[in-house]
Amino acid sequence: MENAKYIALSRQTALWRRMDAIANNLANMNTAGFKREDQMFTEYLVKSPAEDKIGKEKIRFVQDLGTYRDFAEGALTQTGNNLDVAIHGDAFFAIETPQGEKYTRKGQFSLDSEGKLVTASGNAVLSDGNDPFFFAPNESQIEISTDGTISTENGVIGKLKVVSFDDNLKLKNTYDGLYETTYDNQPQDATNVSFAQGMIEQSNVNPILEMTNMIDVQRSYANVQKLIDIEYERQKEAINVFTTKV
Repeated sequence: MENAKYIALSRQTALWRRMDAIANNLANMNTAGFKREDQMFTEYLVKSPAEDKIGKEKIRFVQDLGTYRDFAEGALTQTGNNLDVAIHGDAFFAIETPQGEKYTRKGQFSLDSEGKLVTASGNAVLSDGNDPFFFAPNESQIEISTDGTISTENGVIGKLKVVSFDDNLKLKNTYDGLYETTYDNQPQDATNVSFAQGMIEQSNVNPILEMTNMIDVQRSYANVQKLIDIEYERQKEAINVFTTKV
């Protein structure tokens, strides 16, 4: 029967995709604000011609439903840059991009040539009034309070816009640590959050855990390959026996 090989191949395909996710986690373990990813798996039942007979069951393939992201908060690291800011709590910075408003946990900010507060990609960081932050050339004493208020020696500039979502798993990763949401998961004002100036949130990837997962996947892949090889040899021997008798 070819079913055993097809089932084994479906398992290997799922393992291959999980290995891609693990490799991506390890590659981004030093990326600020990165959230680890993993795969979701389930059974996929297929009707077989003989399933109505006694003792027969449906064929069960392995199916990976997709990728989910772990939004657990990463450790905070002090940078010494007073424009860096980390969020404590379940919330995201609001960022203005050419494609519309996006969201991020990556608080590595700087000033562009116009004195505007921007991300590493040059996108504007938004205030709670949906306006960018602008600083005068002579303003050097920039302070970000624990409630997100930004001020300088000349007074208050504004307050950081941070939002939360009913379901973080519906957020889609785009580029440079930015997320976009769906129409049924709109942003809302975040509560119970605080900010830490001069710090960034590190990736929440645990390299030891990811290496352990990688070893497990490699072993599982090898075991499935062994099953495929055994099935191949069984079929080859059966064909040889049949040919010899004929």
